[in-house]
Amino acid sequence: MDEAWSPVVLAESSSSTETLLEDLWTGAIPYAVFPGFLDKSECSGVIEALKTAPMTTFKSGDALVSTLGVYLPDAVSDPDAYFARAAELEPAIASLLERGQGDVRDRIRFMFASHLKRPVVAATGPEGQEYGQGSLRVHGSGAGSSVHRDVVSVDAAGWNVAEMDAQFSAVLMLQPPEAGGELTVYRQRWRPEDDTEFKNKGAKGWDPRVVEGAQVATYAAAAGDLYVFNPTQYHEVPLTSGESDRVSMQFFMAFDFEGDGPVVTFS
Repeated sequence: MDEAWSPVVLAESSSSTETLLEDLWTGAIPYAVFPGFLDKSECSGVIEALKTAPMTTFKSGDALVSTLGVYLPDAVSDPDAYFARAAELEPAIASLLERGQGDVRDRIRFMFASHLKRPVVAATGPEGQEYGQGSLRVHGSGAGSSVHRDVVSVDAAGWNVAEMDAQFSAVLMLQPPEAGGELTVYRQRWRPEDDTEFKNKGAKGWDPRVVEGAQVATYAAAAGDLYVFNPTQYHEVPLTSGESDRVSMQFFMAFDFEGDGPVVTFS
């Protein structure tokens, strides 16, 4: 019988979460969640502001997906273009996320710092350029992500954030879909040799056989919930359905185990 694989719920007390990132990295826990981190009225305000934001929309299968923000793995070959685009979009993102108690991203960094006992700061490039600080995504009905992994040390090799020991994904749910769209994470980390047998040819993701027999944890986030997980473990987001889009904001976190250096955030 498999041992329990239970998430951590981030409460006001941080005494039990000082090893949070280490536990996520080793796979001891599937994810950590802060329920109701953002007030539902603040979530609604962000969603309303997105209606006039400079979104980029594309088709994913038969579904529509709209994004606002940069995504490092898609821009690794052109650092100048990445940093320029990040700077160009930052005012619009900052305006969206400036709610009653301040910039949502600052509040997230402050919360994590209180639990991790480390500074949590925006990542900067070798010349002081600030990395993108969050990507907002609107997944229409029928959108999702097949089994995949996000490994910045491989996908963004050569960038300074890729040289850090460990990485994580943080997601703030602004509006869940009527059905589907849950985080589904497997207790199995990607290995380079998996690509030979299981990487889908000519399509994104990996064959589901790569996670056969692995423990699995799911989380259906409500509006305002914030969760963090280890994206080097295989994970997926089942297809959404219904009239409500799945609206979220996400970014990566990375840090080095040795010393007490900061956790950095980027997208």
